[in-house]
Amino acid sequence: MNIFPAPKTHKLIVLYAPHAAREESAMIVAELALRGPVTVLDGGNRFIPYRVAQLLRRKTVDVASASKRLFIRRAFTCYEMNSLLADTPTLQRPYMILDLLNTFYDDHTPTCEVGRLLKLCLRQLHRLKTSAPVVITLAPPLVEERTFLIEQVCEIADEVFTIDAPRSLVIQPALF
Repeated sequence: MNIFPAPKTHKLIVLYAPHAAREESAMIVAELALRGPVTVLDGGNRFIPYRVAQLLRRKTVDVASASKRLFIRRAFTCYEMNSLLADTPTLQRPYMILDLLNTFYDDHTPTCEVGRLLKLCLRQLHRLKTSAPVVITLAPPLVEERTFLIEQVCEIADEVFTIDAPRSLVIQPALF
């Protein structure tokens, strides 16, 4: 995470990775919690409190204080994500939005409705970034027809970071 910049107000940063940058986002949340309050909006059940606590323990003995600076809310449908963003107050603290599009990949919601809801969410993200930095994690869609969602989010981003999946070398052991 040495290449990831410190989030700044009026900036919207996107991390695009398999599994929505789960480990990277835990590191970012922990770092932000050490500095002050942070709002975490979770769209893909990606927030791992135990992992964040582990990362905090590496940097401070006062894990309880840092943990109290975390404000976590979850959405389980794209409608809930839209409401969650609309109901989030504009505060001067960083916003971390985990796996924003996960609920938009649900095939039970028509593509046109998903597009409409995402436009509303993008307006809310613009509102939030006027007072504090916004960091969003994204994962690839399950079906090709929902790729346009990623493109729309990345278009409004100030910076986009892509994290590739680690490559494992599979070596066939010699039998003889």
